[in-house]
Amino acid sequence: MKRWFKYSLPFALVAGLTATVTAPVLAEQARPLALTDVMQFREIEQRQMDKHGATIAFSATPDFGDREGIVVRVADGTTISVASAFDPKVSANGDWVVFTRQPTLLESERAESREELRALYHHAVVVDVQGASKRQFDQVSHAAFTGDGRFLLLQHDEDYSKEAGSAEGRLLRLIDLATQEQTQIKNVSQFTVAPYGSRFVYQQIRKETEGEGEDATTTQTTAVVLYNTENHRGTTLHESDDAQYNRFSFAPNGEKLAFHVASKESDYRETPQSLWLWQQGTGAHELNVMLEQHILSEHSPQRWSDDSARLFIGHRPTPEKTPESAQRPQTVDDLFDIERLRSDRRLQVWHGDDDMIIPHQRQSQRNLNRATTLSVLHIENNQLITLTTDLRENAIPTDHPSHMLIRDSRPYSRAITWDGFYHDLYVSDLRTGARQKVASGLPSFERGALSPDGRYVVFIQDAQLNAFDVENGSVHALATNAGVSWVDEENDRPMQPVNYGVGGFLADGDAVWMYDRFDIWQVPLAAGAHNQAVNLTRIGRDQQQQYRLTDTGDLDVIETGQPILLRAYNERDKTSGFHQLTVNASGASLRELIHGESTWRYLARSDDGETLFYTQENFRTFPDIWTARADMSEARQLTDVNPQRDEFMWGHASLVEWESTRGEPLQGVLIKPDNYDPNRTYPVLVYYYEKFSQRLYHWNQMRVNHRPNFPFYVGQEYVVFLPDVHFRLGAPGPSATESLVPGVEKIIEMGVADPDAIGLHGHSWSGYQTAFVVTETDMFAAAVSGAPVSNMTSAYSGIRWGTGLARQFQYEKGQSRLGVSMFEDLDPYIKNSPVFFADRINTPMLIQFGDKDEAVPWEQGIEYYLALRRLDKPVVMLHYEGEPHHLQQFANKIDYTIKMLEFFDHYLKGEEAPEWWTDGLEFQVYD
Repeated sequence: MKRWFKYSLPFALVAGLTATVTAPVLAEQARPLALTDVMQFREIEQRQMDKHGATIAFSATPDFGDREGIVVRVADGTTISVASAFDPKVSANGDWVVFTRQPTLLESERAESREELRALYHHAVVVDVQGASKRQFDQVSHAAFTGDGRFLLLQHDEDYSKEAGSAEGRLLRLIDLATQEQTQIKNVSQFTVAPYGSRFVYQQIRKETEGEGEDATTTQTTAVVLYNTENHRGTTLHESDDAQYNRFSFAPNGEKLAFHVASKESDYRETPQSLWLWQQGTGAHELNVMLEQHILSEHSPQRWSDDSARLFIGHRPTPEKTPESAQRPQTVDDLFDIERLRSDRRLQVWHGDDDMIIPHQRQSQRNLNRATTLSVLHIENNQLITLTTDLRENAIPTDHPSHMLIRDSRPYSRAITWDGFYHDLYVSDLRTGARQKVASGLPSFERGALSPDGRYVVFIQDAQLNAFDVENGSVHALATNAGVSWVDEENDRPMQPVNYGVGGFLADGDAVWMYDRFDIWQVPLAAGAHNQAVNLTRIGRDQQQQYRLTDTGDLDVIETGQPILLRAYNERDKTSGFHQLTVNASGASLRELIHGESTWRYLARSDDGETLFYTQENFRTFPDIWTARADMSEARQLTDVNPQRDEFMWGHASLVEWESTRGEPLQGVLIKPDNYDPNRTYPVLVYYYEKFSQRLYHWNQMRVNHRPNFPFYVGQEYVVFLPDVHFRLGAPGPSATESLVPGVEKIIEMGVADPDAIGLHGHSWSGYQTAFVVTETDMFAAAVSGAPVSNMTSAYSGIRWGTGLARQFQYEKGQSRLGVSMFEDLDPYIKNSPVFFADRINTPMLIQFGDKDEAVPWEQGIEYYLALRRLDKPVVMLHYEGEPHHLQQFANKIDYTIKMLEFFDHYLKGEEAPEWWTDGLEFQVYD
């Protein structure tokens, strides 16, 4: 066996092919994918469905090209398509769908002016689902159905509205869907529909002229009008000549409406708002929601509880007044006034004792400028309860009737720089605002879970499952008999492991369902000796099969009176499926509904629970939408979004197993072309990150981007290999080598890979690994490293400009896994930095970076490039101007994809080297 390491390292190869997928026989006319073919594969986006599960609507969106709106009538599978359409809205009864229609890509590209292009935007296409017919309305900017689904509202754009005689605002068209009768309302600036019922509210501009000729006077007011389609009556709720209105928000039952009223003129940087409330039967009135030294903010969340009983609103500290313009100097003394001269300085002071470093403060300030404190208004008694007083506290409005959780990360702001994110967890009483501290110093991912009755908060700290009892303020341990871990058993980072999660709570609040790595446990919440956890699924760990609930609703309430749908995933063979768990007084039983060599994902169910919607996919099969009965019987495929798939040569994916050089068992996915010939060896493209074997039964997203497209490459007679990497503390670089080399040796031993034609590709974290691995082995004939860290000593004290965070925590506690600061131990920072070992690299290297990379400083690419250049190593860096961590401009994505393939074709298939590789390109100046 050929030795690929530059230095002697012991290793062993074990196991082999553990799962195979037999590719169907393809028609002789099947052809390899061209790049333009990849662009035209579509994704299901903006999926919408009525609550009865009668109609599904979505936008089929290609990577490049025109979208298509699609409506599916579930009962019989009838499909209705709308060209160039997106943003579907489905009526409450599922009988109607409205799309926004945009110009085609060709029309947009051919438009010679902005005005010509604007004339093509936007139209509304209304679909009669039962009649399978369509009707277009031109120049519509906003469309919505009333909550009862009986009427459609269309607001036209300004040009159309002016031509229709609506000069002060846009024309609103109200269409009775049963009779097609129309009502036109002119001069409308905005409208909002109630989620339930027959009402909508609109803002209307009104003009009145008194007198004639030179004596005529015109007054303009703005009115808030509530319209009821049951009687076609509009009621003016508020009207003023100096007010502005916003934040219109109906309660879920449609019987309450909140909105803001503010003065058009304000001396403050942010205009104070007043809150108005309309209720059915009582009319509209202003509410007193004033707080000391705070104003009701225009950024207030306006979030109703599901039962329409409570409204969450937000305040901000009273803002400063708008400063007057600085006076110009009047004298020579004014001209030389030091304070005046200093007033234009642009200075930031980076103090060592700052809670947050300045770049983090800058990024945080953008959110703080819109952040609000949180209060809850109890509508029944008009009682306002303050829940938070600091803009930096994290309190998310909830449907819970009595309590909510609040997270405060302020005490740990300084530690973010090197230790990561933590918070203190509180529970707050929505009726009084009183709060109790549940726990201190929890990692950010440990968010806690609140029982339906508000009695308990379940949380994990230091791997122990706990319950906080709101009644007495005590904490007690849960599931002390379980003997399993509630946190990641495979955690390989020097940080607290992530928990497996909470499945939900029993409706009576007596118990919580918890996940371990594989199974679902029922854990009683009360303190005491009877607190014994029960494994409901039982077989998960023995079978290495993970069970998870699919849907428990907004409050995570589990109703055990009926079978519960679970999704299962087998860690060993990567199969998945749906199973059914039944829990009753006699115990729990588990039933397999469907399971196999595909990936099933739950989407939704009808409101009666009888109909399921889900997707089914594997490497060869796009995740189209399917439907079935609750027990997975009568399964039907509803969509066929990419019928062109069968036109192309594809590939089949199988599982490969081996051991790292340190004896850890590893897996990977091997993708062979349809016309694979077992009597020859193939060039192999190795692509990886951390764990990729879970992709065995995943459809490869058909996109042109920074990643190699797997079906595209197998169509070019490559084999693609997606290996897992096992990391050990303090040695991320060597860990990659220890995992990758024996994995590639395995597929060479299997007779698949040409040992002299193996390419390595990685981006970001695996870009770093690629940059390092080639310092330890000459196994790879060529390597592509996208956005890599090359020097951990210089990257350690850098900034992630996208977030403003220091990079130190990433190296000490995060993905880089070094476990110590550079000042505690410099050695691992040097040993894991490829730039210090660039002299050992013999592999041709292609580096890619954008100079606006917000995650990895692009100077890291420059360091690597300059080191290789100085050593006369074969290297090219592709520098895409103005691009972030992942390429965004389509032209750049295409260019990089083509250059990737040209590079690998040259070194792995012996094709002629492209000119940009052999000779480079002269500096270009772009506008």
